[in-house]
Amino acid sequence: MSAKGLRRALFPVALARARLGSGGERLALVAVGIVAGAAAIAAVLGGRLVMQDRALAQATAALPSSDRSLTVAWFGAYGGNWRPLDRAVTKELVGLTGREPARAMLYREASVGGRFINLRGAVGLGRYVHLESGRLPKPCTPSYCEVLRLQGTGPIPSKPTIRLVEVGRATLDPDAPFGPFIQPATTGIVSAAVQYHRPQPSPVVLAEGVDGLSRTPELSSFFRSYAWFLPVRPGDVHPWSVASYTKQVDDIRAELTARSDSFEVTAPTDELAASVASSRVAARRLLLLGGEAGALLLAFTVLAASALRHDVGESRRRLLWAGARRWQVELQTFAETGTVALLGTIVGWAIGAAVAAAVANAAGSPAWPVIEHALLSTDGLVAAVLAFAASALLLYLTVRAPALQLGRVAITPLDVAAIAAVIVVAVGYARGSVNATSLAGGGTGAFVLLVPALVTFAAAVAAARLLLPTLRGLGRLGRRGPISLRLAALSLARNPGGAAVTATFLVASLGLAIFATTYRSTLVTGQRDEANYAAPAPYVVDENLAELVPVLHGWNGGTATPLIRLSGNVPSAATFTFLAMPASSLAATGGWRSDFASASLPELAKAIQPGFSTALRSAALPSGHELELPVSNAGDEIGLRAYFRSPLGDFQEVDLGQTRGGRTVVLHGRIPFAGATLSSLQFYLLNSGRAASNGQTGVQPSARGVLTVGVPRVDGTAVPGTFAGWIGVDGGIRRSGSTVRLAYSLDTDRTTTFRSPQPTDGYQLPVLVTPDVAASAGTGGTIPLDIEGENITGRIAGIIQRFPSIVGGAVIADRLTAETMLDTVSPGLGTTNELWTTSVPSPPPPTLTIASRADLLETLQADPLARGALATLGATAALALALALLGLLLGIVADRRDERGELFDLEAQGASPATIRTHLRVRALLLGAFGLLGGLVTGAILSALVLSLVEVTASSTQPEPPLRLAFDPALLAAVVLGYAVIGATLVLAATRLPGRSLERASEAVA
Repeated sequence: MSAKGLRRALFPVALARARLGSGGERLALVAVGIVAGAAAIAAVLGGRLVMQDRALAQATAALPSSDRSLTVAWFGAYGGNWRPLDRAVTKELVGLTGREPARAMLYREASVGGRFINLRGAVGLGRYVHLESGRLPKPCTPSYCEVLRLQGTGPIPSKPTIRLVEVGRATLDPDAPFGPFIQPATTGIVSAAVQYHRPQPSPVVLAEGVDGLSRTPELSSFFRSYAWFLPVRPGDVHPWSVASYTKQVDDIRAELTARSDSFEVTAPTDELAASVASSRVAARRLLLLGGEAGALLLAFTVLAASALRHDVGESRRRLLWAGARRWQVELQTFAETGTVALLGTIVGWAIGAAVAAAVANAAGSPAWPVIEHALLSTDGLVAAVLAFAASALLLYLTVRAPALQLGRVAITPLDVAAIAAVIVVAVGYARGSVNATSLAGGGTGAFVLLVPALVTFAAAVAAARLLLPTLRGLGRLGRRGPISLRLAALSLARNPGGAAVTATFLVASLGLAIFATTYRSTLVTGQRDEANYAAPAPYVVDENLAELVPVLHGWNGGTATPLIRLSGNVPSAATFTFLAMPASSLAATGGWRSDFASASLPELAKAIQPGFSTALRSAALPSGHELELPVSNAGDEIGLRAYFRSPLGDFQEVDLGQTRGGRTVVLHGRIPFAGATLSSLQFYLLNSGRAASNGQTGVQPSARGVLTVGVPRVDGTAVPGTFAGWIGVDGGIRRSGSTVRLAYSLDTDRTTTFRSPQPTDGYQLPVLVTPDVAASAGTGGTIPLDIEGENITGRIAGIIQRFPSIVGGAVIADRLTAETMLDTVSPGLGTTNELWTTSVPSPPPPTLTIASRADLLETLQADPLARGALATLGATAALALALALLGLLLGIVADRRDERGELFDLEAQGASPATIRTHLRVRALLLGAFGLLGGLVTGAILSALVLSLVEVTASSTQPEPPLRLAFDPALLAAVVLGYAVIGATLVLAATRLPGRSLERASEAVA
């Protein structure tokens, strides 16, 4: 290119530079929008990485101590020289984090001097043990070793070749990195019953140091394990370093296993990777919210830039008149707008980085790595380039596009685009809701990210179309009203271009503000609903599976609602949770919502309430210790067992013995409870039973005969009338005075039971069921329920969609009725195993597990993913509201400038300054009211659509129960009232100048 051609090409750029240098204040407001938009996008990119980092740190802290370390273990006997092994392993681990690993060793239980002992050693015991008595041991040497006793009884063995001296008793810190390695038998809770039945453990002792104990000659041939522990502390590994951490662990594993195949290296790499993957859903939704803020700010940029179209057009005409080529004029326009976009993006990116750094510091994440991996990475820089390109293109198109004309009804490209947006949203809505899985990936999840923008765009175009007929309608309605109202409506209707831009921006910004406010209220309410659903009462008390103490035996906290929770299935293979609770308490169930069923809770409670008072009938026994039962049989020998029921409702099975070849024998059984009642007698097969065909499955054992049962005795005292009215189940019965003769027929599928008749015999249990369970119902709503292997006939009394505390299929029944039916078919199956209560004693019962609704809600609210989503929604709402107010102010300024000729005419025709001010204020207030009304409608549509599509909670998990649109009336009223008050204040302040000063002020602003 020649020098002349180069000067021609560079002239437009130089002219743009000169214009920006001399009159750049005209573009300052435009630059503010770009700066804010870029800053919002950058802050969201940094904030989502901080959120993922905090979620990873929280997940790391929640890992069991046994899984929260990089562990290197060596196993062997001869050749286990500690010092070279320690040097090799320590070198690798220190190179990973710069920290020294914790070191420990153990010998398998072995006999020393004729006594069994468990020898362990660890470095730096003072940091990891709590002394109960004595003192800390000195470093162990091969000839003299002081130890702490951790558990076990009996003397510590000692001999000349290995002098072991106990200097104290201690317990390990629960967070000791080598805790599970040193003391695996004592981790967790061991019930008293288990401790009672196991033999007394041999002593477990712990020495200071590893080297001295490992070189003891007496132990040279003993199998030992060495281990090095490098705890992974919260914040040690970050989302951006999980892959590199995994690679380093793999390298250490390869290096050490190449030295010896006795090495084993483990680390929580899979758990860390899974935590990062689970946080991606929330990260994507945070991008959705940040993208809304960025799009809103770009819309603000368009609004501000639209005011420059007239000046840019005048400048272009002057350049063309002066002889400039058209391509030079276009290049100058693009250079001017592109420079503003570039500088605005750079400044905004820097501000966003500062915000991200501040958020990282406040949250406890490293600031610079967050900026580096969120904003200066390839993805971050691509986002910055896209933000610059979008803002530059929008600026250029805005200043080059002709003014918006809505005077004639015609289909414009904007109308077509809006219709297309509506169609896209409708098709996506028809495809169904989006859950956490789809949101984590592409496809439908990517579509959801665009829904707010598509709806807002369609609403803005619709608002632009509705503005003109609305203004004309106001003009007609106001013919008899104030002249200022008619004048304002008519002037806006005659030249609606600038007003349409302002009105559509107000609709978009206020719509997003109301959507963000409502969505945040919905998520906050969803957290409360989730906590209430998971814990229908303030406290839920369950059996501690480590203790195996029945709930009612371990409970000492006063009044509570007893429940039975079991699992089952129906013939359609649908599984369900069976929950039996007092029908009288059903109406007070926490976590219930009206959308769970078409009927109310009191109506449902009445539906499952039995028509009779029922309680399990059993024979009362006098106080005593032993039951004696005289029996004789004619036929095959069988065994008998008795079921005793305690005053608290649980059962104990007691084997009474077996019949003896037709002879009368007295069977004996210990009565397990004080105040026990005899619930039933059950006959069972003995190994000596005869063989018979059974259900075409081959030869199976069976027994048949007649059993004669005499009067039972308790501690030798006869108890006549014990079996009065009792019936035989799967067996015939005949009485003769106090003697009962009972026919029996037993096989592997059938037993004979002797028990009291129950009010529920032949009764169908009224139940509330979910639709998947109801699909198995027969005629009249009868449904067979398999509950823990026992068959119960139910009758559907109502359909529910779900029930608090149950995820999936549910069957709800009255507790007392269900308890009687269950204990009849299988004694003990109907025992209360859960309590709902409003308070717990202090301290809580150690043998039970207690879940607190308040603790659950606190956990949900403390989740970093949830906090990040709610904070972003709050910031988005505040930003959108602020931009709406600023847009209203810009509309007033543009109105004064663009209408200065008309205002001058009004003043020349005798209009007073007060009339002109009122005219301007009414125009602004009309636009503000139109924007508010359109924003309310847009926000409602957005809230309903996004909620129905995005079925994830604040922490981006699948909601249970489903989210329900929740409005916070006070907050929405505050938003609307704040917009109205501040907007009115801005209108009054911007129109205070009297007379011709209005014109001069407009020219100065322009």
